[in-house]
Formats: sequence, C-alpha cells, structure tokens
Amino acid sequence: MGQFFTEADIRRLAKTQGCRYLLLAPDDRITSEAMDVARSLGIRIHREGDPSDGRSLPPLISRHTRPGNPITLVNADSVHLKPFAVDVGRPEMNIQLADVITGAHGSPMAAGFMTWKKGSFPWILDYDEIDFVIDGQLEIRKGGQVVVGNPGDVIHIPRGSEIFFGSPSFARVFYVTFPADWEAQ
Repeated sequence: MGQFFTEADIRRLAKTQGCRYLLLAPDDRITSEAMDVARSLGIRIHREGDPSDGRSLPPLISRHTRPGNPITLVNADSVHLKPFAVDVGRPEMNIQLADVITGAHGSPMAAGFMTWKKGSFPWILDYDEIDFVIDGQLEIRKGGQVVVGNPGDVIHIPRGSEIFFGSPSFARVFYVTFPADWEAQ
C-alpha cells in the first residue's frame, strides 16, 4: 500500500525540505485539500506513469547535487583485499581489507570490504560506521553490550565508540564510514 498525503504533509514538505515537486507512486493517495495547498505553494504534483498533463518534470537536481562527480562503479572482480595496515597484535586473525570508495571519489563517505578469522581486536571509532555482514558472523562488543550480526544483518557503530571487532569463526563485511576522511580528523 502506498503513502497517504494530507494538507499537513504538503506544508511540512514545503517548509522543511523545500519541496517544489512531488512524484506520487501509482498507489499513493493524496487528499483534495492537499492538492489545493500544493497548488497554492507552487508545488507540482505528478503521478508516476501518468503523462496526462503533457509537461515533464524537471531533472532531479537539489542543493545537495555535486555536479562534476561521476557515479562510481566498483566491479567486484577488481576488489583485492590486502593486509590491514594497522598492527592490532593478532596476526592469526589474518585481517584483510580493501577501501573501494574514498574521498578521492568526491564522496563524503568511504566504503570497503574487510575479512578476518576467529578472534577480536580493540578499535576506537573517530567516525560513524555501518557494517553489512556478507558471510560468517560479526561480533561487536561495546562495554557490556555484545551484538552479533549474521549474513544479511546491518550494524551501526556510532562515532566515538570504543569497541572490540571480532568473530567467533570468521567475518566478511561491507562497511561504510562517515566522514570519508576520518583519519585526517
């Protein structure tokens, strides 16, 4: 079932998000009053797949668009993990990683892949991190809290956390960090 838009929703979109165009999905619903308010606020409403008004919507450009930065594709076959550059004192864990998106790509975020064998190591995050567990189990310990992620799980670790990264068996994860240049912070 789609979203339901009221007059209050339209006013909120216009005020907090500077909305000038609203694209409705085929199953979205909007009240008549919301349509009137949108018209009075200069918000154009278009339903996906409905060319009836004969006008096309403008390109999707916002104040957040960074012209000149291309879309980056990282081909899975091009990813080659290398030994983790930081000595955590656990060579038996065979920690490997590959940064695949960095600030050099014009991104405010960084991303990459990391693997390790059974064990854990301490880490302090000067950045926010989101980990997607691809294979194995990712265990994060923070104080008395223990979180175990299995394949398909997503874990957020907030900036400033003092943790132990680990696994009871092995872990293969995809990570995203913010900001990308956290090492320079």
